[in-house]
Amino acid sequence: MPSRPADWAEKLSSSGVEREALAEPVEELALPQPLPVQQQADGMVAATDFYAASILNDPANSEVRENFPLLADQEQIIQICNIEALEQLREAGLGEPPDALVGYAFGAIEVSGLDLVADGGAFRSAGRWRHIRYRCAVAPDIRSVAAFEYALGELVPESEWEAHFLNATDE
Repeated sequence: MPSRPADWAEKLSSSGVEREALAEPVEELALPQPLPVQQQADGMVAATDFYAASILNDPANSEVRENFPLLADQEQIIQICNIEALEQLREAGLGEPPDALVGYAFGAIEVSGLDLVADGGAFRSAGRWRHIRYRCAVAPDIRSVAAFEYALGELVPESEWEAHFLNATDE
């Protein structure tokens, strides 16, 4: 009598016995698609995926990650929320990706606990500035974002750039 499964398979195939499949082949399951962004009644778009933690953990950003704890907690919250804002805009695919963000351009950034509100922000894309408002909640370790929502506004007229410290380039 065969002692190994391979021996049984050989014996069965050589005996002329017709074998039947033990189970139907399993159909490959499709991976779930990312959830679409959620448009809210107040015009804010609620993010369903968050990116700041993976950006901080990227080996290319090791210097930023190592120096991050040197900032005061409130400044860490502002920085991680700004990182998230830029990446949310990149992922939204609104044209050329943004290359700058000023959360306080048209109003103060408010930080309360782990929550940030920036109702007077602006971001630069393709050399033009646009108004943005965003809200961000960070995790207790201040290394990841727990919630994020934003709303885009109108283009900022070039005549207003200087008064709000918005420049055409980083040079």
